[in-house]
Amino acid sequence: ITVEHAKRVILGIDSNLIESITLFDVYTGSQIPEDKKSIAFSIRYRASDKTLTDAEIESLHSAITDRLRDTFRAELRN
Repeated sequence: ITVEHAKRVILGIDSNLIESITLFDVYTGSQIPEDKKSIAFSIRYRASDKTLTDAEIESLHSAITDRLRDTFRAELRN
């Protein structure tokens, strides 16, 4: 799985609220199994016509994590 592939999957969610996606961390180490890596993105959400509510952001964030889980069997790291 490449970072670009993960970004394309996120951008494939039909939402005009995703303004940008930036990779800010890739981690492999003792806390991560050897066959895995941890990647972290900063995602900027924006609507041109209104202020987004927490519920709208939570819904979109859930859709993103569900899509990554379904596509890559990704797991959220606590």
